[in-house]
Amino acid sequence: KKKKKKNQLSGTICLISLPPALKDLVLDNNNFQGSLDFTRLPKSMRYIYLSENRFSGTIDLRNLPESMTFLNVRNNALSGTVRVPRGFLSYFEENDELTVERIEE
Repeated sequence: KKKKKKNQLSGTICLISLPPALKDLVLDNNNFQGSLDFTRLPKSMRYIYLSENRFSGTIDLRNLPESMTFLNVRNNALSGTVRVPRGFLSYFEENDELTVERIEE
């Protein structure tokens, strides 16, 4: 199995002031760190790929845009409990301190 090459982008990212028309955010395989605030994403957002970074802290998916259907935050350092809306496609593996609750209602 060939390992994906890591980019060298690093630092923190601010998810609360993204361009309003942004639909997809792909920043996986980097060295980004810090917390992730998904509470004020653009209404047009569909997909977010943030796997294979060093993001940490808790995440809140209660206020996702209706258009958003996919989130990949695999292999980071996220913690706490995340409640995942029914039917929402998401990947949280390899976040050892994270508990995932799938909401079925």
